[in-house]
This record gives sequence, C-alpha cells and structure tokens, in this order.
Amino acid sequence: MWQRQNRAGRVQQQLTIEEAKHKAASYCSLSEHCPHDVQNKLRQWGAQADDTEAIIDWLIDEQYIDERRYCHAFVNDKIRLQGWGKHKVAQELRARHLPADYIQEAIDDFPEEEYMAILQRVADRKRESLHEEDEQTLHYKLGRYLQGRGF
Repeated sequence: MWQRQNRAGRVQQQLTIEEAKHKAASYCSLSEHCPHDVQNKLRQWGAQADDTEAIIDWLIDEQYIDERRYCHAFVNDKIRLQGWGKHKVAQELRARHLPADYIQEAIDDFPEEEYMAILQRVADRKRESLHEEDEQTLHYKLGRYLQGRGF
C-alpha cells in the first residue's frame, strides 16, 4: 500500500500495487512513455522503489512500454512538429536513459530529404526574423540558432 499525499503534504488515499498498475497502464495508454517517465510518475504518486521496478517490468511485459517504439515516436514528433535537429533529439533521449542503439536506429530511420526540408524551413523562418545588415553577423547568428536547435 502506498500513501498518496497532496501538495500540502496531507495523506489523500492509499493505493495498492494493483491500483497503481492500472493507473500506470492508463497513463501509458494515453501516449508513448519511456520507463524513466513512468518511474518519475510512480514516484510522484508515492510508490516505493521495489514496487516501481515491478510495475515497470509488468508494463513492459504487457507492451504498454516499448523503448524502441518510444524512440521512433519521439524522433518523429520532435523533428516534424517541434523543428528540432537530430543532435538535440538524441541528447534528450540519452537523458531519458534509453539504449543508444534504439536512439541511433530511430534517428537513422527518419527520412533525410524531409529532415533537410525541415532544416531549410527553420533556417528561412529565423533568417526572416533577423534584421542584420552585416552578412557575416547574420550568418553567425543563424548558425548559433541552428546549433541550439540541434542541427
């Protein structure tokens, strides 16, 4: 049994391991999550470390969590929707403690033509917002911006 606390520190309810499993399964059903995200969520709900590992193992066995599937979804979402570069995406996935071969596979599977089109779109949009007379300063600022975006 876990004791769940609200922000004021008062005990709200107690969760059994089965209730926590179902709550975590529901959380994973809404969108893709990696084990690191689920572990943080379970800890936020007041889970014990031993129970957290057992629940994550159960979620993996039941295919609610799949690290390879998560990497592919994350790469597609961040590059297509957020306009991130491959370096920034890889760095974020490494911070989530995912296997390097899954990360590399997901990045390699992203179409190169589409990636270059996104890079061009991001660069053009930034170039329009910069009001620099000096061409060298413009290139410097644009290059720094694209590096920060992970290109």
